[in-house]
Amino acid sequence: MTGPDHPPSYAPSGRVRIIETTDLHMQLLDYDYFADRPDTSVGLIGLADQIAALRGEEGVTTLLCDNGDLIQGNPLADHIAAHLKDGDIHPMIAALNLLRYDAMTLGNHEFDYGLDFLRATLSKADFPIVSANVSCSNGAELAAPFVMMDREIACDDGELRPIRIGITGFGPPQITDRADCVSTKDVHVNDILEAARDVIPRMHAAGADLTIALCHSGIGASQHLPRMENAALPLAMVEGIDVLLLGHTHDAFPDAAIQSTAQADYVCGALHGKPAVMGTFCGKSLGVIDLDLMWNGMGWAISGQTVSLKPARPSRDDESPLRNALRALVAEPHAETLAKMRAPIAETSIPVTSYFATVQPELSQQLLARAMQQEIRAALKDTALGALPVLAAKSSFRFGGRSGLGHFIDIPPGPITLRDAAAIFPFADKLCGVRRTGLQLRLWLERSAAHYNKLRSGTADQPLVNPQSAAYNCDTVFGLSYQIDLAQASRYNTLGVQRDPKAARIRDMTFDGRLVSDDDTFIVATNSFRANGGGGFPPIAPEDIVFTSPHMVREHLIDYLRETGIVNDPAHATWSFAPIPGVSATFASAPQARHHLTGPVEHVGPRPDGFDTYRIHF
Repeated sequence: MTGPDHPPSYAPSGRVRIIETTDLHMQLLDYDYFADRPDTSVGLIGLADQIAALRGEEGVTTLLCDNGDLIQGNPLADHIAAHLKDGDIHPMIAALNLLRYDAMTLGNHEFDYGLDFLRATLSKADFPIVSANVSCSNGAELAAPFVMMDREIACDDGELRPIRIGITGFGPPQITDRADCVSTKDVHVNDILEAARDVIPRMHAAGADLTIALCHSGIGASQHLPRMENAALPLAMVEGIDVLLLGHTHDAFPDAAIQSTAQADYVCGALHGKPAVMGTFCGKSLGVIDLDLMWNGMGWAISGQTVSLKPARPSRDDESPLRNALRALVAEPHAETLAKMRAPIAETSIPVTSYFATVQPELSQQLLARAMQQEIRAALKDTALGALPVLAAKSSFRFGGRSGLGHFIDIPPGPITLRDAAAIFPFADKLCGVRRTGLQLRLWLERSAAHYNKLRSGTADQPLVNPQSAAYNCDTVFGLSYQIDLAQASRYNTLGVQRDPKAARIRDMTFDGRLVSDDDTFIVATNSFRANGGGGFPPIAPEDIVFTSPHMVREHLIDYLRETGIVNDPAHATWSFAPIPGVSATFASAPQARHHLTGPVEHVGPRPDGFDTYRIHF
């Protein structure tokens, strides 16, 4: 469907509204399980009344879709996965049924609790599950390649006219790289563009007047690469796709704060001119696309489009019946989760925070690293690899940023609870031990250093962090000592694509006081997501993944904390920025971070967005 080249002097028209949620990550309620407090900026419940109002507008034909990563992402999700009885409906599926969703596609985290659990969960949905590139070779398919929906459009001449809307979906091919969660012999995920070029003509052959792609994939690079993780831009170029709903990267689209390109209009919400939306994550906002469609006597054409994001609305004392019904769906597991997560597992005599996660070494990451190292050493001690030094690669998942002011680790001296462990590592990834050379480790850290801007000599208060990067893709390696030289250009961009093979930011990389050579060999403890190429890192060859634990990383962290009893060993000075004379840089963190200042970091003052500005001297 395209806009008409020469519209007639009068043609009846009507409106189709497409509403998206994406990356809800089991955030049904307005509650932060990692901070153990209400958070009215998140939750499907905060979107529910808006969904009802948008769907109830007279004369507008609406479709409500979810774009995946629905059932995993917080302690409530883990509790439900462990305790849901056979035949019971998953509360999040029940919520989508209650809100009368029209379709859903699969995200990568749908598979975190195993194929059997996913199949049972999806079986209770009152709406179709669509995916053109995910298929199964063992048992019934999880999703249909597409679905056709027959609707009517109320036109401005008073007539109702039929329209056939086709909906398909796409997930990142990296789903099957997560061998700890799914069996690759049972689940197959094809390249997004290959699948689109096959399914879109089939949808048009089935009579689609309007085609919608539920794309659990971010915007990414403009040029297609095989098995591309964030392929929305190339996908938008596929002929026959009219509308794209995006996800996976937790970004906002449209976002007027980001400069538009020839391919992506961040102000109006369009990729290659086609309307597209990404409603952030965890229910922070709805994505809404309004299409004005014109009937030319033989078919429909898009004559106008408006794309917007609608933030979650806080609850009120007199909550709506819809909100109350949603709360009731999850009341029991919510209470059970809170009781479980508040149980202490250890104590700390020193604060454990993540306020300066990518600015200097910090204890929350190092506790995780110590736990990972300990388990890998124990697993390999009686093998031929047991003599190799064990390092740990990790990053922070509670670092503020797009997630907001409350999304930091802040454990004061006193008890450490299960909730704290879940906040330090919130995902269901397994622990892996991988064999890496000194050169491979250096490139790993070079990729991580794309998180930072290049700094100009002799200039004060430059922005430290590249706004296109997230801290969870800024790994540090515990067990090494090294410096990051931000006077140098980055070897990689924030998508992990190499842009300058001669660029080098990592310097003075040592182990036990000795410079690391390119052919030195190490074992690195990491999570299965990273080992298999997640986050724009190169996937590690199967023969170099020398150990995969049957348990989640978080379980090993919990065991380590229980065994340790009392945490009193502060963060070790493992890495730092290389000195650059006359240079300082600024970054954002929470206001309360000013109570945890160390080293070359100083507090500057408040920002309009609620964060505070901090400065680091080089």
